[in-house]
Formats: sequence, C-alpha cells, structure tokens
Amino acid sequence: MDKQKEIIKQKIIENLEFYGITWDENQHKILVDNDDDFRKIQRKLAERTNLKGQKHKSEVEKYIAQPSDIDISKINPYLVMVESKEDHQQLWSYATTYWSIPVTVGYGRRIRYFVFDRQNDKLIGIVGLCDPVIGLGVRDSDSIGWTKDQKMQRLYNCMTAYILGAIPPYNQLLGAKLVALTLMFPKVREDFYQKYKNSPSIITGVNKKPYLIYIDTLGAFGKSAIYNRLLNWDFVNYTKGQSHLHITANGSWELIKQVVPEEVFETYRFGEGPNWKMRILKRGLRELGLSEDMLSIGWQRGYYRCPLAENWKEYLLGDTNRVVWRKFTQRDLVRYWHDRWITPRLDILKTHLQCPPDIIV
Repeated sequence: MDKQKEIIKQKIIENLEFYGITWDENQHKILVDNDDDFRKIQRKLAERTNLKGQKHKSEVEKYIAQPSDIDISKINPYLVMVESKEDHQQLWSYATTYWSIPVTVGYGRRIRYFVFDRQNDKLIGIVGLCDPVIGLGVRDSDSIGWTKDQKMQRLYNCMTAYILGAIPPYNQLLGAKLVALTLMFPKVREDFYQKYKNSPSIITGVNKKPYLIYIDTLGAFGKSAIYNRLLNWDFVNYTKGQSHLHITANGSWELIKQVVPEEVFETYRFGEGPNWKMRILKRGLRELGLSEDMLSIGWQRGYYRCPLAENWKEYLLGDTNRVVWRKFTQRDLVRYWHDRWITPRLDILKTHLQCPPDIIV
C-alpha cells in the first residue's frame, strides 16, 4: 500500500474514533458498547451535518410556534409541498437542526412537505419521501415477498420516508404521530401522480402508472415510538445493521473517493443512490486494505410499512393492475389523532406544552 493510502486509512480510523467508534483490526469488527453509545454517536454526527440551518433562525422564526400560539384541541394540519424557492429551503434547513441523527438529502425522486397548523399557520413538522433502496431484505422478503423481476416492475410505486417528525413545541404533543398520518392524506398520492405522470422510470425507461401504493420507513434506533400502535403503520422486522452514515457523515466520504477509480464512479445510475454509495464504500475500503465489515455497525433499525391501497400486495406482485385505494380522508385521520391520542391525554399534554424544546429523535 502506498504512503498516501496509508495516511487516508489512518485518517478514516481516527474519524471513527472521534465519534466514539472503535475499529478492531484483528477481529475486523466495529466496537460499540451499547445502545446508549449508538445514540451518542448519532447525535455527534448530527451536530456535524444538521446544524447549518441555525443561521436561518431569524428569517424563519415567524413560522415557529410558541406554546401560547397553540390550543391543543384545535390542532389541524395541512400540507405544503416544499419548493426550490429560498424561504422554503431556509425553513427546511432550520427544521432539520432539531434532529439528533444525521439528515440525508434523500435519493432519486423526492417529494417533501411542510406540515402546518391551520389555527396559527405555524410549522408542526416536516416529512420527506424519496426513492426506496433497491436492495432491502426486510422489505423484499419479510414484507412484500416479491421476486427480483417483480421488484423491478413495481418498486416504482414505492417511496421511503427518509425524514419524518415534529419540531418543538409540537413534538411535545405527539405531533410526530400526526405527521406520520399526513402521508395518508389523499393529497400525497395525488401529488405523486401529478408530478410523475409523464416521467418514465429512470431504471427501466418505461412510462409507468405513477400510483403511490406503498410507503416505508426505518426507526432511528430499533423500534420507533412514532409508529407504535399508529393507524395503518405496521412494524415488519429489523434491518441487518449495515450502514454508511457513521463513515459518510463523519467526513470520510471525501477521503474514500480519492482511492476509488474514476470508472467505478461512472457506474452510478439515477435511482441507485444508497446502493451505489455502498458499492463505492466497499470498493474504497478494499483499496485501503480495510474490511467491508466496517459497514456492519450493528444499528438494527425497525422497518415499518404504510400501504395506501387495500390490494397493495397484489399490485406490487403484479397480480393486478387495478388499485383499490384505502379510503382515508384528511378529516377522518385528524379526528382519529385527536380521539385516539390527544383527548385522553389532554391534561398531561398541556403540561408537556410548557416543557422546554428538545431534539426530535
């Protein structure tokens, strides 16, 4: 190994150690003691990636609620699609500063929403959808059960919620559960249809029916309280614990890119974001004489699904081309949130509303 590669290798190991992760060269194993350490690592990585938006505080604070702005019994959400204009980008960037895990930008197709409260036009939270990972065992085997060919035909009809949550003070009021319910608003699948109705699939080149059939997401640490016992959100199983965030979010991505041949980078195809990055990382680690096991950090994350159609499995398996939508209305979903989660806890939630703001996850 030449001198430059040895320097890069040592710098990557130092970056891991700075964030509390030990690489055991003999065992080819990442060493993290317990779940609390995982949380500390993620929080430290988030401080590096998420805090840039704080510079926009003065521009966006008019959208951030104070406790006195909120009558809990009158919370009523509405969605605004995030656009490229500056004020939207500033508000999105600022909202992500409350997350305690690194926030990515998503991959491929993206639809992002602000969730506002109609009673005061303040921001409840945010949610972002992006293209799903092409290879995800817990989805492919445990949830849908499709073949490779079936997946290539109908993965187009799936999206992943790569960020979802409520910001203070709504995060003290079970606001994240409300944000998760907004993905079932008819507006979301209608927006998806309008945005992609004349857009051929990048992977297959075919102009497919842009029906948003299936949304999934991952809990940050194991299972997530957001989706627990929540209408139409089902826990399926856990992921295997491979990740690249502990490497890419700590500054090592730029280092690894230096040792990967240029022609390997040119293998990227739109729609392959996460899978492509994992391939690049594995190649880079091999070039440096490091094991691919460095990606196996053990962050097992809970996998959740939110089907929008009654016959979602039949459609995704290609057994039918007809969609039978689940009959969710915005009004019914908001009423469910109030009746199931808010009214029985109203007194204690009023106390929570006076608590100081905290991070999201």
